[in-house]
Amino acid sequence: MPSSSTTRQAAYRWFLLGAACWFAAWGMNGVIFAWLVVEVLEAPPRWVGVAQTASMLPAFAFLLVGGAFADRGEPRRMLPLLHLAATLPIAGLAWAITTDRLSLPLLLGYGACLGTIQAFVMPARDALLSRVAGPDLMRAVAGMTIFQFGGQAMGSLLAGQADRVGLLAILGLQASVVALGACGALGAPDPTADAAPGRARSALHDIAEGLRTVWRTPALRIPISLVAAVGMFFIGPFLVVFPLLVSQVYGGGTERLGLVLMMFPLGAISGSIALRLRGGIDHKGAALLASLAVGAGTLLVMAIALPFSAFVFGTFVWGLAGAVFINMSRTLTQQAAPEAQRGRVLAAYQVGFVGSSPVGALVAGLVIESIGPLATLAGFGATMLLLVAATTLLSRARTLR
Repeated sequence: MPSSSTTRQAAYRWFLLGAACWFAAWGMNGVIFAWLVVEVLEAPPRWVGVAQTASMLPAFAFLLVGGAFADRGEPRRMLPLLHLAATLPIAGLAWAITTDRLSLPLLLGYGACLGTIQAFVMPARDALLSRVAGPDLMRAVAGMTIFQFGGQAMGSLLAGQADRVGLLAILGLQASVVALGACGALGAPDPTADAAPGRARSALHDIAEGLRTVWRTPALRIPISLVAAVGMFFIGPFLVVFPLLVSQVYGGGTERLGLVLMMFPLGAISGSIALRLRGGIDHKGAALLASLAVGAGTLLVMAIALPFSAFVFGTFVWGLAGAVFINMSRTLTQQAAPEAQRGRVLAAYQVGFVGSSPVGALVAGLVIESIGPLATLAGFGATMLLLVAATTLLSRARTLR
């Protein structure tokens, strides 16, 4: 009979495989979606922001519902079905391109479909992580971050070859990868088969209970609030400003865009490996704030119209800072979340990202039309620096451990 430790390790490996496949497909989607809007449909900057917003709003709308489902159901069984469901909008997009029916409304619908599925995938995956992590949560979170951004980087790299091999071939690969992730999730043993069954209460009651827990617990409220700031001032601009910078400032195609979008995940992977080897960071709150300050400063430097090679390197440095923030905020949230509410609390964590990211993307698209992408990038970086300074002075964030 295998020991419980061996079973948990096997569960963790299967879990990582499924996560890597999902994020590889998501990384491919980031390049494909942005390039279809910017170059194929030739939409103006404001529509780039609208399109990215439309792809994220469903996740914002359904994440808390997804968290309630994750607490009530079995994430190990939910994830394979969600992976297979994600192949359907990809197939629909391929059909639209093949039949010359591609349009902005259809692309918005495609993004909304994937965003809705994502809303149920994220809390289910995060709830399962705590079950297969083992005693060293910080190392498990770092491993998850490595596979997440490793998959995303590989997906961006593969999608960057669309000019060479054709967009339909990339979409076929994307569908295959996300379907493979269903096998990874299904193969994870259930380490909590004897868990207590879910309570017969309304989903709205469960969601409200999770939100009250977040608000009343500083160790949850502070990192989740900072996550929302990252969604607004980092992720939103990343999705809108960077594709436009590659196209308008650096004159690049899908290959250059794929390279740029790959650099952030590579930085996040490198930083996560360093954290895993180091064994974590004790003063997590202070590291959280320092990483945001470094990331904001990096954006300010990148906004001075660096040579393309330096811009690529700056994106990598930004990813290094992101690794510290992501691992610290995830670990703090996982540690402080009550076991019975973990799906809902982690859904609130993800809402911080996807709830504010659409606003950041929309604002970025509108501001770019007035002042250009470089000045927009500088504005978001400066705003984040001010926010970090205020949080350091006015809250107990730096004391969190």
